[in-house]
Amino acid sequence: MKRRGFMKSAGLVPAAFLTALDSTEEKLVVTDIAVHEVKVNARGNWHFVELKTNKGITGLGEASHGFSAAARNGAAELLAEIKTFFGLIKGESPFAIEQFRQRGLKTSAEKGKTAITAFSAIEHALWDLTGKALGVPVYNLLGGKLRDKLKVYANINRATNERDANGRRLISSFQANAENALTSGFRAVKLAPFDDMKPLKTADQKQIESDIDYAVSCVEAVRKTIGKDIDLLIDVHSHLNKELAISTARRLEPANLYWYEEAIDPEKYVEDTKAITDAILQGSAGGESIFGRQGFNRIITTRALDIIMPDVKHCGGIQELRFIAAQAETAGNIVVAPHNPSGPVSTAASVQVCASIPNFSILEYAYGEVPWRADLLSPAERFEDGYIGVPDTPGLGHKLNEALLKKHAV
Repeated sequence: MKRRGFMKSAGLVPAAFLTALDSTEEKLVVTDIAVHEVKVNARGNWHFVELKTNKGITGLGEASHGFSAAARNGAAELLAEIKTFFGLIKGESPFAIEQFRQRGLKTSAEKGKTAITAFSAIEHALWDLTGKALGVPVYNLLGGKLRDKLKVYANINRATNERDANGRRLISSFQANAENALTSGFRAVKLAPFDDMKPLKTADQKQIESDIDYAVSCVEAVRKTIGKDIDLLIDVHSHLNKELAISTARRLEPANLYWYEEAIDPEKYVEDTKAITDAILQGSAGGESIFGRQGFNRIITTRALDIIMPDVKHCGGIQELRFIAAQAETAGNIVVAPHNPSGPVSTAASVQVCASIPNFSILEYAYGEVPWRADLLSPAERFEDGYIGVPDTPGLGHKLNEALLKKHAV
C-alpha cells in the first residue's frame, strides 16, 4: 500500500486534504480573487473577498468599513488595495500565511486603514482556505478552542436612526431597538448616545451640557427598559475630553455599565485615557481602530484600558489579533472584546480567534441592520440565549449564500 493510501485508510489526515493533494501531485495554489459588495445601509456596505484555488477550494474574508461612507472613491480605493495585496499571494500556497504577512503587513500599515482592511481580508481568506484544505476549523490551527460558545452583545446603534426636530436620535427608538434585541435573544446591549454631540471645539458651555444631559437621559431610559439584569455597554466615540469623561462616567454610575468605551481617542491620548480609567468605577474599553501589536503596546504596558477592542479587519487580521490578545494576557488581567460592528464573515473570523484565546470577554454584533443577515451565510449564524455558537465545520465554518448574495449585490 502506498503511503498516501495508508494515511487515508488509517484516518491520519482528513480526506479533504488528500483531495487537495491528489495523485497528480499538483500543488494547491491561490489562482484568483473575487470581491463581493453587498448593499446594507447609508452607514456602509459589506465587502467580502473570496480567494480561489486550482483545486476548487475557496476562502472568505471581509473588508467592510475600510473607508468612510462619505468617501467619494472609497470603494474603488479598497478594490485597488485588495488587488495589490492579492498579488502577494497569487500563485502561492494558501498555507503560506506568515509569508503573506511578512510581505504585506508593514506596507499596509504605512498606507493606512483602507490598505490594512484589504490586507486583513485576504489574510482571513487564507486561514479559511487552509482550514478547509485540511478539513479543520481555524481555531484548531490556532491551538484549539477553549469554549463552545461566545457571549455577544447587540450593538443597536446602526439600527437607530429616527430623529427629533433637533437632529438627535429618538430616545424612544433606542429603547425600542434595545427591547427588540432582548426579544431576539441577546442579553447585552450597546449604544452610542453621544454621537449627536456638537464638537467641543465649536460648542458653547450650554450646548455641551445639553448634549451630555441628552446622552445621560438616553442611557437611563434604556437601562429602565432592559432592566437591571441585562448588560449595558456605552460607546462615547471620543466626543469628550478627560474632565468631561470622568464627570459623565460618575453621573452614569447608577446605570451599572458593563463598560464605558472610548470617551477620548485612546491611541492619541494614552495618558489621559489612563487617567480616566483610574478615576472611574466602570470598566474602560477601546482600541477599535488601532493597528497591530505596536499600536496597542503602550496602551497595554501602561494599563491605560481595562478592555481592549482590536478589530479583525483593521488590526492586521486573525493572526495579529491573536498576537495582540497574547500581549494583553501577558500584561495580566487585560481582557479582549473584539470590535465587530460588521458583516457576518468578519463575525465568523472573530469567532475563530475568540474561541481560542483565554482572555476573551464579549464579542460585538451589529444588530438590526438588515433582516436577511444571518442567512447570507451557509450555515446561517446561530445564536442562543445571548451566545453565538462556535462551528466545528472546516475553516471559518461557513460559505456564502450565493442566491442571497446575488440578490443584494451592489
